[in-house]
Amino acid sequence: MVALNRTRILAGALIGLVAGLVALGLGQTPLFETGERRTLDIRSRRFAEARRADPRIVAVVIDQRSLDVIAGSREAGGRERSWPWPRAYHGAVAEYLLKSGARAVAFDLIFSEPSLYARLGESDDDRDFAERTAGKPVVQSVMFTTEPPDGSGTPPDRAWPDGLLSDRGTRRLARRPAEPFNKATLPVAPIIGAAAALGWIGFAPDEDGICRSMLPAAAYAPAGSRDAVEVWSLPFALASLLGHRVESQLGEPAAAHVSMDGRRVPLDEDGRFLLRFHGGEGVYRQYPYWRVLYSAIEVAEGRTPPAARPEEFRDKIVIVGSTAPGLLDLRATSVRDVTPGYVIHATALDNLLHGDGLVRPTVVPRTVALLLFATLAGVLFGAIPSLRDSSLLAVALVVGYVGVALWVFSSFHLWLLIVTPVVAVVAAHLGVTGYGYLTEGRERKFLRGAFSRYVAPEVVDQLVKNPGQLALGGETRELTVMFADVAGFTSLSEGRAPREIVELMNECFTAITGVIQRHGGTVDKFIGDAVMAFWNAPVELPDHAARACRATQDLLKALVRLNVGWAARGLPAISMRVGLATGPALVGNVGSSTKFNYTVMGDTVNLASRLEGAAKVFGTLSLIAGSTVQAAASAVACRELDWLQVKGRSEPVPVFEVMAGEPPASLVEAWERYAAGLAAYRARRFDEAREHFAAALKAEPDDGPSKEMLARCDEYLVTPPPPEWRGEHVLHAK
Repeated sequence: MVALNRTRILAGALIGLVAGLVALGLGQTPLFETGERRTLDIRSRRFAEARRADPRIVAVVIDQRSLDVIAGSREAGGRERSWPWPRAYHGAVAEYLLKSGARAVAFDLIFSEPSLYARLGESDDDRDFAERTAGKPVVQSVMFTTEPPDGSGTPPDRAWPDGLLSDRGTRRLARRPAEPFNKATLPVAPIIGAAAALGWIGFAPDEDGICRSMLPAAAYAPAGSRDAVEVWSLPFALASLLGHRVESQLGEPAAAHVSMDGRRVPLDEDGRFLLRFHGGEGVYRQYPYWRVLYSAIEVAEGRTPPAARPEEFRDKIVIVGSTAPGLLDLRATSVRDVTPGYVIHATALDNLLHGDGLVRPTVVPRTVALLLFATLAGVLFGAIPSLRDSSLLAVALVVGYVGVALWVFSSFHLWLLIVTPVVAVVAAHLGVTGYGYLTEGRERKFLRGAFSRYVAPEVVDQLVKNPGQLALGGETRELTVMFADVAGFTSLSEGRAPREIVELMNECFTAITGVIQRHGGTVDKFIGDAVMAFWNAPVELPDHAARACRATQDLLKALVRLNVGWAARGLPAISMRVGLATGPALVGNVGSSTKFNYTVMGDTVNLASRLEGAAKVFGTLSLIAGSTVQAAASAVACRELDWLQVKGRSEPVPVFEVMAGEPPASLVEAWERYAAGLAAYRARRFDEAREHFAAALKAEPDDGPSKEMLARCDEYLVTPPPPEWRGEHVLHAK
């Protein structure tokens, strides 16, 4: 069995490795990739903590209320301006925020067209906006798209736009990327010229449309240009404007390597910065745009602002964005199906400033870890042949791994795969289980077929689960052996057809077998109208002697029930004699190379057989060796009958009778007088012994042992035994 286990473990390791490779391949498919991302969404929602959000990051939001208030009549406190608003409003808001002590202001809006009001000649508000923000820490947004070079759609840029080659957020690349953006949407000239930095506000959602990450920069090159530049995304541009040293390798794309203040920013293999969300809309404090605008106007007019007080923006990083549905800046993220775009930028900036963006192990470490984990799972499954136990282990491995993955996500913002390792464990378990059925099924089938006829089903199950308990080659073990002989079949068979006799015998043997197996015994064979059984093999039973004694009791009770049923059917009664002996015996498969039986041999077997036959001498239904009574430790009520020297043995053995049930008072008195008579008998006081045995018979007239001992006393009174006699009775017949 050791060799079998070693082979199974090695096979389990190989199956686990293959399962890991299969899971690895499945993990590259869109279905499994989406499933993995969904587990990331679940973790992001579960462990999102608003208290971790940086309170220095705030938002001024153009919500629906702001659109309605500003569009309202002047009598109602409005400005009678619908969207798009005059750019002077944005200039006033930016100026107010910066004068209030804000460290930087970023507009998550693109002012790509000349102001409507400038075109109408009402005011030059583009220039007004630019003058209010010139030389101030203000980030303006840009957008890039990729258009068909053949001009079949919106034509791409053919020349470099003005303002994009400045050093205010762009960096030249040494080589033109394979697929750069070729269409730029930029702020108008006065505004882009006044900006302290430019920030790309594009998103790179996953295939399912959910934003979970952000590219650190976007590469741009007009169609046909050999040169290319990169523009930092808005959060990276903001971090740089705040004084942090945001760097990438000279001339190389930022997706290859980005550091901030000398600390490497974690990017995945696609060059994306994975976001750890602290919540959705509202996790960063929001100020309605109209309140900030009105506060700016009131401060300019010398009045106290009603809501957005200057001190609320001191040392704050402000992102001006929109939440109104009509402005179309709502995205799906890991934490919310609908999230304003500014929240994504704010989250990325927060992660950058605190170094707590999500980290995903690179391809090689996570591949090696997956294969090792799957191989280990296969080894463990191979070491546990039980399907139930290995299934429980599989569940434990899955639950344990998922728990670890959740813990490291929460504590170390580390994104470990969940779907593919779980698939690997399940595949390894199924593979090892299938291997077991294919390679070990023959052995298990043999065990079940060989022992289902001998032992109880639960014992068979135990053997099949743990075949190491079985020594098929044979071993010497202490056993309790039983011979149960059914008497009375001669009268039962008279005048009946053979088929009816067989049916009655089968009915009787079924009852006997049921009792034996219920007490954990192994039915060895049927010998005519006798049954041979033993305990403590193939499965070890520490209380085998007690089980055999209790089985003897139940056999005698079953005999009573069987006779009652047969009497009601007009059938004659039958009787039974049971012999039990405990001692060493050889147990194993015995026979030829083509036919063999699992059986026992030895002196203990012979003794049990002799005792079953000797029960006729005493007229009892059971005769049990003293070794069995001693090993049973008073499991059942017994009385000692004699010292018996059976044929084939040189030394006598004490023999006992098992009481079938609770003894009546008359039987208790008979047993007491019998015990006193037995003591006198062994002391050669045969007159005294005779009196006790006679008294026992008076109390229980049908007591066979008392009749036998009374006859011996009469014999020894006439012909005393030899001087060397010690009280034993020698049986000369089997």
